[in-house]
Amino acid sequence: MTDRDYFLKLYSKMIEINSVNPAGGGRGERWRADFLKEEITKWSKELRFEEYIAESDGIKRPNLLFLFDRGKEKTIWFVAHMDTVAEGDLSLWKYPPFKATIEGDRVYGRGTCDNGQGGISSLYALKYFIGNPDQMKNNIGVILVSDEEAGSKYGIQYVLQNRKFTKNDKFIVPDYGTPIGDSVEVAEKGALWLKITVIGQQCHASTPDMGKNAHRLGRELEMRIDKRLHSKFNASDGDFTVPKSTFEPTKIEPGTTSINIIPGKESFYFDMRILPTYSIDVVLNEVKSVSDEFKKEYGVDVQLETVNRANPSSNTPKGKEFVDKFIQSVKKIKGIEVKKVGIGGGTCGAFFRNEGLDTIVWGTLDETEHMPNEYAKISNIFGDADVFVDFVGSQI
Repeated sequence: MTDRDYFLKLYSKMIEINSVNPAGGGRGERWRADFLKEEITKWSKELRFEEYIAESDGIKRPNLLFLFDRGKEKTIWFVAHMDTVAEGDLSLWKYPPFKATIEGDRVYGRGTCDNGQGGISSLYALKYFIGNPDQMKNNIGVILVSDEEAGSKYGIQYVLQNRKFTKNDKFIVPDYGTPIGDSVEVAEKGALWLKITVIGQQCHASTPDMGKNAHRLGRELEMRIDKRLHSKFNASDGDFTVPKSTFEPTKIEPGTTSINIIPGKESFYFDMRILPTYSIDVVLNEVKSVSDEFKKEYGVDVQLETVNRANPSSNTPKGKEFVDKFIQSVKKIKGIEVKKVGIGGGTCGAFFRNEGLDTIVWGTLDETEHMPNEYAKISNIFGDADVFVDFVGSQI
């Protein structure tokens, strides 16, 4: 069996271990982590292994760290996540979501793109240097984390709380990309997930004047917040793939399941991706201001809860040099021009940057994450691995 055959088999087995994040109704990453740990620790007695296990609601959330240290000055870490989102509407899937289905150059299945492809490319580079240590100019490590799909509290945040990294540790997060790999992500918007609850007065639907309809009031408040945020925070930054801040109402928790009840309580959510131009606190205070005005006008209570928050991130000056050297490897292997961009989607990279650690987010992806019939291309898995091998084998 060639190395590529081995890794394609490893990839397929990994995809078939359901690791939907518990926040999405899944059982978590434990079983996928156990499988990968057992397999990867066989590769070399020189491979250092560390495990950081967080726990949420009685569910173990493992984070695996593998380090091949040959005494070099710097260590290049590759960081990928093991959790996935749920499969969603099964009727939209042509292929079973938790079975790796190979057709031509594509592997279909939930988590193939997000983030199985990046994980396998990273592990390929690690195993390559275990077999070819004389080619290393840097140490190499791989970190496989939990909970990225729900804010990383039990994943990379937990690892950073329990393990010390230094300025000689450099990070590559293969969790963003374009179909040809011509964009390197160097900055991320801030993220704010906000739960807003309107508390009115429940009553019978035939006597609506006796109550305060939290559903109708919730929609009114939702539109006021949406309008205010878009009008007040409307700056544009062309370095970002989506150049403006986004404020999107998404999920609703209804206050009743009965048609003939006026709901007395309803919650709705916003997903906000905020340019570094603005402080998250300023945006949050604006939502509070709109909510306070609404409370006085309608005589209802409005409660705000921050579900997830991540500050915007960008590289240090040294990190910019790090990016430039990585771009050289991409150009060398792929023969393409590469640009630096900022994105709105949060990755593990933001947490490293906010610790002052130099970080690249890059991959060659068809961007099928979270979609039915999610897939990754086999050629991209190994093409990206070739870039990683070249970079670790270069002086940086």
